[in-house]
Amino acid sequence: MKEKIGKMLAKFNTRKFKVGSVATAITVIVVAATVVVNLIVGQLTDKFSLSLDLTQNKIFSLTDQSIDFIKDLKKDVEIVVLSDENAFPKVNSYFAQANSVLKKYEQNSDKIRLKYLDPVKNPAYLNEYQNENLTENSVIVRSGDKHKIITVQDIFEIQRSYYGSAITGSKAEQELTSAILYVTSENQEKIVMLKGYGEQDSTAFSELLKKNNFNVEDASVLTQEIPEDARLVMIYAPERDFDAPAIEKVEKFLELGDKNLIYVLNPNQAAAPNLSAFLEKHGVKINEGLVYETDMKKAYGGAFEAVNDYVDEEYSRLKNKTIPVMMLYCRPIEITNSENTGILLQFSPTTGILPKGADQNFDFRGNISGPIPSVVLSDVKLDDAKTSKLAVIGSYGALMPELLASNALNNSAYFVNMVNTMTNREDVGITIESKSLGGEELGLDKATANTIGIMMAIILPAAIVIIGIIVYFRRKNK
Repeated sequence: MKEKIGKMLAKFNTRKFKVGSVATAITVIVVAATVVVNLIVGQLTDKFSLSLDLTQNKIFSLTDQSIDFIKDLKKDVEIVVLSDENAFPKVNSYFAQANSVLKKYEQNSDKIRLKYLDPVKNPAYLNEYQNENLTENSVIVRSGDKHKIITVQDIFEIQRSYYGSAITGSKAEQELTSAILYVTSENQEKIVMLKGYGEQDSTAFSELLKKNNFNVEDASVLTQEIPEDARLVMIYAPERDFDAPAIEKVEKFLELGDKNLIYVLNPNQAAAPNLSAFLEKHGVKINEGLVYETDMKKAYGGAFEAVNDYVDEEYSRLKNKTIPVMMLYCRPIEITNSENTGILLQFSPTTGILPKGADQNFDFRGNISGPIPSVVLSDVKLDDAKTSKLAVIGSYGALMPELLASNALNNSAYFVNMVNTMTNREDVGITIESKSLGGEELGLDKATANTIGIMMAIILPAAIVIIGIIVYFRRKNK
């Protein structure tokens, strides 16, 4: 018996056993350390933005505008997602993208707290919002006694057709930054859309203004006085001319001082002598015809859909001025009083004006007369050194939904900045466009995918083989 025990103990003293024991111990330590490191990294990733967004459109990240804004917050903000934390990102890949964006807000600001709340398990929480449009997976953004509800329909850009609907874009950052701006702002400037003369649909631009913390209302200039507490009013592409009483109401509003009017032209509007006389009184003349571009590098889709050049620096404080503003079917604008009126945007020198009623033989290149103004601003001088402002935009085509939503154009950023500057807003330039969620955008771009593929398929295995060979020969030579 003693002899058997001795033989067993002798095995433990062999070099083979000692080397094997050391290898086993090292393996256990490495595995344990890996688990601990993964746990620590997981916690840090939740708290800090340690992950890399390798998508071409940076759909899992926040823009610098949002980050700069939330880092300077003075008020505490709570973001409540009405869903179980584990269930929300598992709905589909689009919800996973939205969830990643949600987490970035808390990671980039010590004033923001993100929490998930299952409404089925916590029904009492919803009592405060009984009259709200709350659904599963809605998001509540609140600060103090102000709050804003963001629904699933708000988070995603949904394209509907006869065959059904599909998610084409993410508005998660756009909606969340807008909501935080709303709940943390002390006041909102009022903008009034004047109605009554066949105006075009201004919903897209109105919604953009609301997302940038403006209070937008409609008012019939036929039956109502213009509210005196409005900071800015818009005449949005009317089909018909204003009558004398309506013009008088507009003049009365501007005479209050420190007021603003934006007149957006309708290229299809019939003769409008009253509005024309009102504009010429303030140094602006609208000529007949449409502006065309002869340089096709500056035209998108046709000669009457052209980009503009930035002129006034104060009204061009944009994050990226290499991105253009596009104007569609623009009426030619002429300045008749350069002392009080200036150009904000203009077409290139290679543009001309197609006269109304021109025939098919019109010589486009032989009638170049650019640069031609497309957006102008006039100072309305009043008594007692008071001043109001009047801006004219050459076509409502510049504010169409497709142009405002395009990441390749500066239309939304420019015109929001224009309104901010006219109303002396300090929070200039917080304009977040929606991000495309095409199939390729939810993954890596091709170049990045190829690089990672080479690393995983060739470089990493080769490194492991080389390390194995080195270890083998070192042990063999001991």
